[in-house]
Amino acid sequence: MDTSKAISTAVVNLIVLAGIPLGIYALFHSLKHKRGIRAVLERAGLCIGETRYLLQAAIASLAVAIILFLVPFDLSLMTHEGNAMAGFAGAGIKPLTFLLALLYGFLQTGFCEELFFRGLIAGSLSRRVKAPWANILQALIFLLPHLILLAIAPQAWPLLIVIFAGGLYAGWLRISSGSILAPWLLHATANSTMCLVIASRTVAA
Repeated sequence: MDTSKAISTAVVNLIVLAGIPLGIYALFHSLKHKRGIRAVLERAGLCIGETRYLLQAAIASLAVAIILFLVPFDLSLMTHEGNAMAGFAGAGIKPLTFLLALLYGFLQTGFCEELFFRGLIAGSLSRRVKAPWANILQALIFLLPHLILLAIAPQAWPLLIVIFAGGLYAGWLRISSGSILAPWLLHATANSTMCLVIASRTVAA
């Protein structure tokens, strides 16, 4: 694993997927609707929201982590060249591996993707169409960039079903709670755990 590359990628993601879209979103609402920064952040899901959904997400996150660690499955799709998690292959469980897994799960993917897809897109859609349709639409939009998996590894198509289902659940959490905290926790835990699973199961004997 290249630590400097991991950090720089996380920073780029924070700027491109989180910072710039949120800045444009804030500017639009400030100029057109005269909303203050607090109101804009709340609309983007950057608030506590209803805590019962955060508790539900914490339980679901624990269940996902346990399942990923205990259930044996083929890691070849996740360690295929071109997959962002492939860098964890053979790393073993070390303090640095753990920190980089958290960086990848919570910042590089979890926060950036949840703010963009659930905070901005799902939030905006839910204020314009009925919640079920808003959720399905945001999950489909979330799925689109992941279709590149088919170009890298066509046999990975079953993973797209998991991604779509996860997007639906994350979208439901965001729309129901009014916050991205619950889906962020779930998304980040799943990605961080997957990195650690790859690191632990691919160590050379």
